[in-house]
Amino acid sequence: MNTRIKIALSICGLLLLACILYYRSSICDCKNRISYKTIDVNNEMALSDIYAPSTNEELSNIVNSWNDFSSQSDYYMIVNKSAYYYERVLVVIRHFKDETKHYGAVILPSNYDASKSYPALLWANGLDQSNPVVDIQNFGPLYKRLQNYFIIIPSYRGQALVANGRRYCSDGFFGDAFDGATDDALRLLEVAKTEYNAIDQKRIVVSGASRGGTVALLMGIRDNSINAVISMAAPTDFFSKKMYNRYEKQYKYQFLSKKAPLKEIRAKMIKSSPIHFIENYPNHLLLIHGKNDKVVPVSHAKQIIERLNEKENFEYRIVNEGHSINYETEHIFKWLRSHN
Repeated sequence: MNTRIKIALSICGLLLLACILYYRSSICDCKNRISYKTIDVNNEMALSDIYAPSTNEELSNIVNSWNDFSSQSDYYMIVNKSAYYYERVLVVIRHFKDETKHYGAVILPSNYDASKSYPALLWANGLDQSNPVVDIQNFGPLYKRLQNYFIIIPSYRGQALVANGRRYCSDGFFGDAFDGATDDALRLLEVAKTEYNAIDQKRIVVSGASRGGTVALLMGIRDNSINAVISMAAPTDFFSKKMYNRYEKQYKYQFLSKKAPLKEIRAKMIKSSPIHFIENYPNHLLLIHGKNDKVVPVSHAKQIIERLNEKENFEYRIVNEGHSINYETEHIFKWLRSHN
């Protein structure tokens, strides 16, 4: 075998190895982490004890724990930066807290100029335990319509971020999908503000649908510097036997699949329920819900409306639709323009 052939074969071998390594790096096992094997570990607890009415002390302790929460990551790094849709740049960020890694994407404004100031929208994605993935390709309307915005997309604990064909899997328990996910989103938002001084901190909007709508509400409640919240088709109260019966094993996976004292289990349910704290959010809020929603009943929105009906910067829309959010797209963009 002559030298040229040997060199060619060596190069082919290196390319094959690079492809294998790239392929392995593009795979994550987030889906395989979700298991219902332990959803009955707290069955000895009586539901009457779990869902006894919350106390002022419990609510106060939760608010105090949120006040003590630090949105600062221990450190972060940019792991990918590339051209993206509509002349925009995609940045994938890995950030760490207590040696636990999380990922998120930041889409820079079109024709980004670091000397200028831009609004930012954080999109909080929904919940799918059968496919724990947030794929940034699914947000085309945001990239097209909000070209002067920073767009920030977190992947929560136990969830994969899919960007440009690569999968980046965040550490942690996917069952911490509401209050825990809010921690992750607040930390990514803080990283984005640190990395990009061009983000106008007086024009930050958080938006989401379904689980994302819950996270959006919780972010606004916990961080009053968020100027506006758009919450669509969101569950607002997990602290109820009705929700336990409605969502069955998915609910038990979220709240009851880890052995814990009754006090901690109740606290997690209450922390995940914006209805108990919504009056603490002072800024603009748009709430949208379909009256025919079979996934999250419209009663969840009505509870918020009852609490905030007299609030000056609160708008709600109960529409003749189901769990989909597509029907309100134009109104959402119009509302954004007028409030941010």
